[in-house]
Amino acid sequence: MPDAGRSRCRIWYTLGGMSSHREDHGPDHNGIRSYDALQGGSHHRNGFISFVIFLVIVVILGGVCWGGWLLYNRKGEVFEHTISMPTKAISIASTSAPQSLDLRKDSGKGIEQALLNNVYETLVSQDSSGTPAAGIAKSWVISPDGRSYTFYLNSGMHFSNGDALDAADVVWSLKQIITNKLVDANALANVAEVSNSNASTVTIRLTSPDPLLLRHLYGRAGIVYDKDANINYATQALGSGPYTVSSWKPGTKLQLTLNTKYWGAQPTAVTQATFTYFSDAAAMVDALQSKSVDIATPLAPASMAKASNDAKASKISLVTGKSSDTLALVFNARTDSVLSDQRFREAIRYMLDHAAIVATQNGTATAIGGPLSPLDEGYEDLTGLHPHNTAKGAQMAYYFPPSYYNGSLRFIYPQSYGSAIGELVKTQLAAGGVPVTVTTVSDADWKKTVESQHAFDMTLAPMTGAADAATFADPTSLSGYDSPDAQSEWKSVKASRNDTEYRKSIAAYASTVSTQSPVDWLYVSTPVTAYNHTVTNVPSNSTAEYFPLRGIGSAR
Repeated sequence: MPDAGRSRCRIWYTLGGMSSHREDHGPDHNGIRSYDALQGGSHHRNGFISFVIFLVIVVILGGVCWGGWLLYNRKGEVFEHTISMPTKAISIASTSAPQSLDLRKDSGKGIEQALLNNVYETLVSQDSSGTPAAGIAKSWVISPDGRSYTFYLNSGMHFSNGDALDAADVVWSLKQIITNKLVDANALANVAEVSNSNASTVTIRLTSPDPLLLRHLYGRAGIVYDKDANINYATQALGSGPYTVSSWKPGTKLQLTLNTKYWGAQPTAVTQATFTYFSDAAAMVDALQSKSVDIATPLAPASMAKASNDAKASKISLVTGKSSDTLALVFNARTDSVLSDQRFREAIRYMLDHAAIVATQNGTATAIGGPLSPLDEGYEDLTGLHPHNTAKGAQMAYYFPPSYYNGSLRFIYPQSYGSAIGELVKTQLAAGGVPVTVTTVSDADWKKTVESQHAFDMTLAPMTGAADAATFADPTSLSGYDSPDAQSEWKSVKASRNDTEYRKSIAAYASTVSTQSPVDWLYVSTPVTAYNHTVTNVPSNSTAEYFPLRGIGSAR
């Protein structure tokens, strides 16, 4: 029998009511004596019977070890807790290679995609549609005034190193995030006090209601860390999730392995997942076709044609999801800008052909007409407020001749967005009689010219649905949009005491903001994930920053 198979074969037996185990390296005469002792320890048994018993045990042990060897050679594994579970390894292709494993300080999407709720768990979790669900807390109660949240934790929880996880870890983690201003600490700005009355109950008290608190708590702001851990978070990870980091090659691969001591329900399919990182998005599809990876997500617009052809040929499958990642055309609405006039901003929105803009993304985006995404509570389709109508836009823009803005609007944006989007916007506005000068700049120059000096008329910026909704109630934001109506409605949003009030108030706010048009929402990403037929139940929503492994199925 090969040594590798033998090393995985273990024997459990009972001696005098005490449990033990030992490696099997051949016939174990102590094991025979233990068996005899269990039967009474008689020294007067017939020698033939003893010999038969010996043979039976040898056959049984041989069968166990042979089975272990077979499992090993079929990529199986027999864990020490006696549960046999076949190893099913998958590989996920991504272009977001993390620069660090520190979710506390590294704001990159790549590390969040791989570790959030795979290795690290949050106080509140989320379902596939982004609705708050049970996580480390099995339930919670919100006070009638919306200022107090009491969380009731699951029992028997622990981190992957065996340390118990209880309310003290939750309180410590939240305080660390707030005090040290870790990533997403601003999401906890309304927190006045965090306490625990016992090991299974945590209370968060707020200075004012925050209807988004639960959603914040299923992101980085809600991660629960081991208060007793002493690790280098940049290169190590220690969480309470169903997987642990087994290896990491920066910029190349990040491998997660099943946490066999996980306190919750064990994933039944994927026991190992390797995030493989590509600098070229098109190469992800090639890797998928060659079966060197099982999943590629999210696909870039440039690789969609090849992926679609492969899907039509039944070589791979595609699934399209939703996200909150929006690209916005931001107007300079400050009083010294010609776009401070709402009528001119609306004129531009009518001139823009969003269908044509969305088409440039080759199936990885869709139109959106306001500040909320389809994953946000209170979302309504507002694309009908400014449908494409060049003639109407031109009529409205007639009152703002080019002489008002030095001959053309200054469209300045980071060169990372490419030149095509700028030229398309320029062409569409020119059709309505509005000349545009397009300038792409480095990130450093963009910060200086646009963010600091406000020397622009239009620019591009990413937005994230409800998470960035407060921007439009802040006159110091990038657009400089200063609307008493929007600010008043945002106060109503923040004062919401429950989901019903929140949905109603945020919908009204979104409608006002979209009508007044401080930005034009060009499109919202619809992430496309490609996968081989050996994989099932692949996540589809927001896959650039969230890719839970526990629900994936694999035929390997």
